[in-house]
Amino acid sequence: MNLAGLGIVFPGGAGVPALRAALSAGRPLTGETLAKEPVPVLKVPAAALTGNPVLVPARRADRFCKMTLLAATEALAGCQADPARTGIILATAFGPHGTVFKFVNDLLEFGDEQASPTVFSQSVHAAAASMVAAAAHLHGPALTVADLAFPFEEALALADAWLASDRCDAVLVGAVDETSDVLAHVVRRKWAVASDGIARPAWAEPPAYVPGEGAVFVRLERGNGPQLTTTDAPSPSAAAHLFNAGALGGDDATLRRLCPPAVPAQTFVSLLGNTRIGSAFHLAVAGLMLEDRRFFPDVLPAGQGGFSGGGTGAPGGPIQVLSACGARIRALTLHAVDERG
Repeated sequence: MNLAGLGIVFPGGAGVPALRAALSAGRPLTGETLAKEPVPVLKVPAAALTGNPVLVPARRADRFCKMTLLAATEALAGCQADPARTGIILATAFGPHGTVFKFVNDLLEFGDEQASPTVFSQSVHAAAASMVAAAAHLHGPALTVADLAFPFEEALALADAWLASDRCDAVLVGAVDETSDVLAHVVRRKWAVASDGIARPAWAEPPAYVPGEGAVFVRLERGNGPQLTTTDAPSPSAAAHLFNAGALGGDDATLRRLCPPAVPAQTFVSLLGNTRIGSAFHLAVAGLMLEDRRFFPDVLPAGQGGFSGGGTGAPGGPIQVLSACGARIRALTLHAVDERG
């Protein structure tokens, strides 16, 4: 699969330039504490979701749909594929759960007859992908994948099948999740919360979680650009490993155990927050590393990441993004154009 386009919305802002600036700065983002739950969260700034003409079709939509539309539109820019042969696969761990619980609360408070049909329509997991298809006038297949283990990886596997079977000429694959009072409540009850609002891996001292949100989309095609493959094991020949560490429900111990010590390793969890879709975010980072031909500085202070740190100079091989759930591990390998063999 050729990585032909990239779009992102994250707590540092909207767009690839915002991601590049945050990575170059090498400083963690600090979460804001919610009013209902004493839990810091890394939210997409309100300014990123207002005033953009791309969001006109989503003026009455929830945050989940707006983040999805922004990132997908950026990834689609420059696509020459037939709209009838351009597919969409949206991956999520928790879906628009904030909207789901808002609709449930409205039902309990106002009854069936007065609950908002608009809120109900957006509580459906498939609503966001449908909004992208309608806004971009795409007529290919569309699917939403909800999975707690490897949502983004499963979506990529399906996109590869669509391209290999000639069902599509291009596939938009995205991962989207949001923060909410409900998620913050779960994190407060189940995991240690970061007192300083900085997200860290699970083995950090002290361990600290900051729920995060965002949307990452990649446009995959058959072509000559950077090639993306999926495997079940890390490669000792990779130029760097980017760890989806601190993922809610992930297994950082498995990541550390299977990581070849000779390969430089980093995590950028402190720019996204603790979330299940961190592999998509780290794939975007890998794409910028190969595009800019450089490693980005570590974000966490020395010793808090638990990794060997980034390499120096330009990446001299493929970059792998590693995620773990229990004993299982998935690796996303991104090769530069001149590395394909």
